[in-house]
Amino acid sequence: MPYFPCFQPIIDINRMSIAGYEALARTRTKDGQLISIGALFSDPSFNRAELLAIDRSVRKQALAYFAKSEQNVFLSLNLSPEWMDHISDDMPVPTIEMAQSLNIDPRRVLIEFVEGAGEDANMQKLLARYRAAGMKIAIDDFGSGSSHLDRIITLEPDIIKLDMNLFKRAMAGGVSQEVVQSISHLARRTGSHLLCEGVETEQEFYFALECGARYVQGYFFWPALPEFIDPNSPSDIIRKLLGGFVSRNLQREKQLMRYMEEMEYYFLSVQAAINGEHLEFETLAKAPSGYLRVFLCRHDGEQISPNYELLNGASGRAWHVDPENCGANWSMRPYFYQALAATQWGQKSQVASQPYRDIRSGRLCQTIAKVLSDDRILFADVLCFGEDHRDQHGNSFYLR
Repeated sequence: MPYFPCFQPIIDINRMSIAGYEALARTRTKDGQLISIGALFSDPSFNRAELLAIDRSVRKQALAYFAKSEQNVFLSLNLSPEWMDHISDDMPVPTIEMAQSLNIDPRRVLIEFVEGAGEDANMQKLLARYRAAGMKIAIDDFGSGSSHLDRIITLEPDIIKLDMNLFKRAMAGGVSQEVVQSISHLARRTGSHLLCEGVETEQEFYFALECGARYVQGYFFWPALPEFIDPNSPSDIIRKLLGGFVSRNLQREKQLMRYMEEMEYYFLSVQAAINGEHLEFETLAKAPSGYLRVFLCRHDGEQISPNYELLNGASGRAWHVDPENCGANWSMRPYFYQALAATQWGQKSQVASQPYRDIRSGRLCQTIAKVLSDDRILFADVLCFGEDHRDQHGNSFYLR
């Protein structure tokens, strides 16, 4: 049975073009249908020496085809950690030798390895040899379960490929989405590009954009193909999708601005209801549904008032006084020193913190702050736009 490479386009969203191709091993059924041979790699009954020979043959065919192409793209090759463990320090590296024999610029070759498999020391040594040869490195399936953050620090990968299953789970929100956002932040801070694979729908493409992905690949665009295609093939569809993304997010940003304007406008009435270290909440109009609580601190961060909580009861939302946090110090929280900085810079209006996730509820909220006179700072915790703020009993359950 013949084995050969097919090439799945990797799309550069910024340039709206094909940046590279991932070489994937394929064969044909008796009726000529292309099928993946990926299952062979996880089949312990398949002869490993034969599988290694197949893998290297497919890799060599892919490099030979790549060498003949005039496209200014990169070629991504999957390297099994199982093979990496068999190459000692004094042995030549087959993929490097293949590329050199074909006069391929090593900077156009991307070596992918699965981040949670293989013997760590040997893998890192071999990846360092690929890097020394001029090739680029990608961590595949990052977040699949055994995420070794030290490898990112040690290897400084050019691309981090997000685990497909994690990517799809994250679309539902919750902790998985926060993990993906953290990986995106990690990629930006370490100078790596994020690649989302397995993109199969328009919504998954939009979510990849929300994740900060530079590259995408998947059946929404193209499967693995026998040959390279025009690198500008994605241009029209990406341009249209980006237009839709901007329109959708522009509408959401307008709604967000209206929401925060309502929160901050009510905050003005809260300021007027402050009497010393107390809130005269009886004088306040009905609070917007996103309001959670109000409290006062001194300039050193110590809370000097109880929490004035808005909770749901039989007769609707009402103010409740909770003294538990009196004396607690919040000076380490970003919303605290952001309020002080705004005042010292001469910005007298209230400021809103960046969104943060509450540990108990798992919901997102923000804190609005205003420096008052007499060594006092007024704070209000509000839900982020679009967040549901009720538990199964209808009560607010955020904690700072």
